[in-house]
Amino acid sequence: MKKYWIILLTVVTFFVMSAMTVSATDRDVLYVGLRYSDTAMSSANLENSIGSGYTYGYFDSDRVFYALGEITDTTVTMSPSGSTDITVTNTSSGTVLVTYTGSETFGMVPNGQGSKAVTWFRGNQYYGAFAYPNNGNGTVNVINVVNIDDYVVGVLPYEMSSSWPLAALEAQAVCARTFALEETKHASQGFDVCATVDCQMYSGLGSGTPTVNATIQEAVDNTAGLALYYNGEPIQAYYSASNGGASESVANVWGSNLPYLVGKIDPYEAMTTIPSYQYTETYTAETLTAMLNIKSYDMDLIENVYISKLSDVGNVIEVTFVDVNGKTVVVSREVCRTIFYSSIYNKSVSSLRYTINGYSGGSYYVNEGGSTLSSVIGVSVLSGSGTVSTLTDSVSVLTAYGTETLQSAATSVAPSDGIFTIVGTGSGHQLGMSQYGAKAMAEQGYTFTDILEFYYTGITIK
Repeated sequence: MKKYWIILLTVVTFFVMSAMTVSATDRDVLYVGLRYSDTAMSSANLENSIGSGYTYGYFDSDRVFYALGEITDTTVTMSPSGSTDITVTNTSSGTVLVTYTGSETFGMVPNGQGSKAVTWFRGNQYYGAFAYPNNGNGTVNVINVVNIDDYVVGVLPYEMSSSWPLAALEAQAVCARTFALEETKHASQGFDVCATVDCQMYSGLGSGTPTVNATIQEAVDNTAGLALYYNGEPIQAYYSASNGGASESVANVWGSNLPYLVGKIDPYEAMTTIPSYQYTETYTAETLTAMLNIKSYDMDLIENVYISKLSDVGNVIEVTFVDVNGKTVVVSREVCRTIFYSSIYNKSVSSLRYTINGYSGGSYYVNEGGSTLSSVIGVSVLSGSGTVSTLTDSVSVLTAYGTETLQSAATSVAPSDGIFTIVGTGSGHQLGMSQYGAKAMAEQGYTFTDILEFYYTGITIK
């Protein structure tokens, strides 16, 4: 028996990349939280219908797996017992198969499928092993212990369409891998990344839709081990669906200062079709007032709302609300987007790139990289016929989503009907890579390195 246990231990620890301590910047193997906190489970099923049961054991604090034995049953249930123990039963019969009484985290490794073992959990298939920390309150967490490139395979089809060009998928693969290397916010909960949009979507191999197809696997294989670095450290590789025509500096969204996340005009999104790229949302004065007061701003009836500051690339970074008594509330950064969200009224603004009643406020930009104007009033313009005139009120401009009229802050007044209309483009926080921009660049023949070097400033890919 002793000899058998030593052989088994060698095989299983090889599966999890041998004895290793995993740091934030050296994660060949990831702990992915599938169920935890409010979603922790009183019992968790696992099905290895393709292979031949499981090896059970425990993971130590260095994530080394120590095998204790084998189970031939293919469908099993893990349940907490007391503050530390785990009981394994046959899911169908309820027969107790194993009672684990150790203090380390109980784990299960599927047998019979080689290094690409696939196990079913809650309707999805996953590569890798599973760990079950006992929470001591009648629930267990469920953690997928998986090789980082297999994890990326389980992210790609949920973050980007598998039908998109290979170069775009390769860029997304590098972003997903980098995000997993750098992410630390779940460390106190005992895992590296979660499986939801709070981190990035991860559903393993899924239930069949969307399919992890050959292009997804090729994108991961072609970029195996590659990540984005700045000054030798993995970056915070944020990305969003689309930026509406310009990415934004992180300082203007979340207040931090990351030199690789800076705003820049994006000419590529206009080169591809983006569903729901332009959005329009309307608010009555009464609705805005109620929304602000729900969020504890204590305003009387809103009389006006206008954009009071734009970023260097023309995104909204400050909005001012004025009520009928002259009280003002000024919001900035990402709140300029989230302030307009309400589940009660089913209202939302999708990006920081928008106008309110046709007024974009703040500064105006003369040519890309040129000077800025604080107002359109008094500006001399040359018409198509060669005549020069001076603006006294407004100017019509051609934008990525059509012609709009811009006014100066001095002439920005509340609409007479009390309805505020927000028109904008893009979707998301506008930081880092635009996924649709990556698609457009790939369609234009750019490589994944071209894409990443455009959206992330001063980075190294290695």
